[in-house]
Amino acid sequence: MEKARSGIDAKGSIGVEQKIDIEAILRDRMSTFSLSEQSLAAYILDNIHILPFETGSSIARAVGVSEMTVTRFVRGLGFKNLRDLKKRLRVAAANKGSEVDDYMARFQMREGRQQMLQESLELQLKAIVKAYDLTITDVWDDAANLLVKARTIYVVGFQASKGLALDFASRLLWARSSVIFIDNVSGTFGEIINADPKQSAVVLVDTASYATRGIKLLDRLKSMEMPLVVVTDKFSHWAFAYTRFVFEAHTHVNTFWDSTASLSVVLNLLIDAVAIKLGPKAKRNFAMMSDLGSLFGEFVGGSYLRRND
Repeated sequence: MEKARSGIDAKGSIGVEQKIDIEAILRDRMSTFSLSEQSLAAYILDNIHILPFETGSSIARAVGVSEMTVTRFVRGLGFKNLRDLKKRLRVAAANKGSEVDDYMARFQMREGRQQMLQESLELQLKAIVKAYDLTITDVWDDAANLLVKARTIYVVGFQASKGLALDFASRLLWARSSVIFIDNVSGTFGEIINADPKQSAVVLVDTASYATRGIKLLDRLKSMEMPLVVVTDKFSHWAFAYTRFVFEAHTHVNTFWDSTASLSVVLNLLIDAVAIKLGPKAKRNFAMMSDLGSLFGEFVGGSYLRRND
C-alpha cells in the first residue's frame, strides 16, 4: 500500500496537482489484489481513456461487483473517492494533449467503410507506438537480460498465438543458441517441466480467449520458480500473478478479428534487444545459422542472409 500511495499524493507542497500513472500503480499491485479487485483493476486498465466519464454505478455493473466495492477499491489505491480519481485522470490526460478526447471520438457513429478503416489505422498505429514505449521501461531491460543469460529458452504458444510463438523462437535462434519451440507433442510439457529453472527461461505468447493449458502450465512453472516472460494482449491481466515480465499489447483496432500486429512488434523488439546485448556474439551466431542454411539448401538466394552490419 505504501508503494502505491507514495506515487499518488494528491497535492505537492504548493498545492499543485501531481502527475499520476494509474496504469503503473495497478500493474505494480495486480498480484496482491483479490479476485474482485483484479477484475476492477482490469476494467480500469482496459477503459482508462473513458474512465473520467464513468460513474461508480456504471463501473460496478460492468465488472459485476457492488458500488461499495468500487468505492473501497478506489480508496485503497489512495484516492479520496472516484471523483478524485477521475479528476486526476483528467489532469493527466490534459498533460498528454487531449488523448481522452481522441479516444472518445472513436465511439461516435460514423458512416462509410473508408472512415472505419481510417479509424482502424489510427488505432493500429497507436498500438505500435505503445509497443515501442515498452522498450524504455526497466522491466523490459530486465527481461532482455534474462533472455540473454538463460542457457536455454523454451517458447510456447497456443491456438492462434502458436504461429507468433513459432516465428519468435525461429528468429531468436538466429541471435542466440538453445531456443526451443515447444509443440507439446507428448501432451506433458516434459521438456520444460524437467528443465533446470536456474539455467532456463520460458516465453509464453497467448491472447484472448486464453488457453486452459497455458494457465495450468504457468501454475506449474510458478511452483518451480521458473523465470517467465509473457507476451499477451490487454483484455486481461492474469499474467501478473505469475511474473513481472508481462508485456501487453493493444490488439483492438475495430476489425473483424483483433490485430496481432502489435504483438508481433513486441516480439520482434525483444529479439532486437537480445541481439544488441549480445553484440558480436549475435553476429557470429547469425553467420553460423546462415552457413547452416546454405549447407542444407534451405533458402533461395541464401547469400543475402549473411549480415555485414
